[in-house]
Amino acid sequence: MSAETIAFVPVRYGTQVVGGAETLTRLLVEELDARGWPVEVLTTCALDPYSWTSYFPAGVETVHGITVRRFPTESRKYTRKVFKTETEILAGKRVSRRRQEFWIRSVVTSDALRRYLGEKRGDYRAFVFAPYLFGTTYQGVLEVPEKSYIIPCLHDEPYAYYAIYKKLMHSARALMFNSVPEMELARRIYGDDLPGRVVGMGFSPYTANGERFRYKYAVDGDFVLYTGRREIAKNTPLLLRFFCNYLENTGREVSLVLTGAGQIEIPFSFRNRVIDVGYVDERDLRDAYDAATLICHPSTKESFSIMILEAWLAGLPCLVHADCAVTRYHVEKSGGGLWFADYATFHEALSLLLDNVEIRERMGEKGREYVLSAYSWDEVVRNFTAVLEEGERSAR
Repeated sequence: MSAETIAFVPVRYGTQVVGGAETLTRLLVEELDARGWPVEVLTTCALDPYSWTSYFPAGVETVHGITVRRFPTESRKYTRKVFKTETEILAGKRVSRRRQEFWIRSVVTSDALRRYLGEKRGDYRAFVFAPYLFGTTYQGVLEVPEKSYIIPCLHDEPYAYYAIYKKLMHSARALMFNSVPEMELARRIYGDDLPGRVVGMGFSPYTANGERFRYKYAVDGDFVLYTGRREIAKNTPLLLRFFCNYLENTGREVSLVLTGAGQIEIPFSFRNRVIDVGYVDERDLRDAYDAATLICHPSTKESFSIMILEAWLAGLPCLVHADCAVTRYHVEKSGGGLWFADYATFHEALSLLLDNVEIRERMGEKGREYVLSAYSWDEVVRNFTAVLEEGERSAR
């Protein structure tokens, strides 16, 4: 460690961790390390984003050659008062500043991590926190505001509109956004004077073997791919319902393949057409992109969407929800897919893609060209450097 070291502070970290913000952070850390930047990771011992219990041992380890310092989380006391406050927040109700502060102390905090930040602030050039929502970010930024940057991964959700997060965003030196729509949303909520710029994430071409995936997981014929967390927040139940309705209405022999973490209840009568392969490693995921007919991302709350951009590198067309500003922005800019707003438009778009190989190939190629031109690592690192330097100049 040196005073030039950049410390990244994600709420979770590791190759086993499933989540867009966590994956984006890890890949950015690894890219900077490969380019010779001095980087470290300060994070919790948690793996499961639901229980937040310690899975990794506290202490120092090395992940892909990078020093990772892990700190235990506080026991999450999910009392009736916490539950009531969160319910009111999600309903968009008015919640006092005092109750907001009370609530954030129950959303994944680590006193050990906060103390380390305060004691070692002089040993690091900067601290980059991700994502905005959790107590580790809130505690950490307020502990070392003069060296703090945030990769917010902001969604248009009730939490974002509360006073504690306006305080958080304006306490940091600058923000590193993943996309133009995310930056526009942040400035609409927190003010046009919010410092920062789009940094995003870089992508590089990769090789894959779709037949290897099909053989390993016994998948035949056309299939729609979904990858990521399976939960209401990601709209996975909606995708499952729409897809099962589509099978009932058309009788087509097409499958839905699900990868990622989280539980999802597949109706018994559709278990031969909805295939849940669970968590897969990077090689299997890239093979899945290569094997799939198209990818569907039904979430309406995204700040970037790694899965779509990775799928486009494989030349895969995508189907996204019309109400997600970020994924629709990617599709409109690239021409790499279609969007749906309800079951009728889902049915129409899915049939169009399944029936037309030439359209799929043309959309997939447009998506690939978009990723390679807009999301190179060179551009990402240039923007990352610019945000750091702008923040440091403002601190003088």
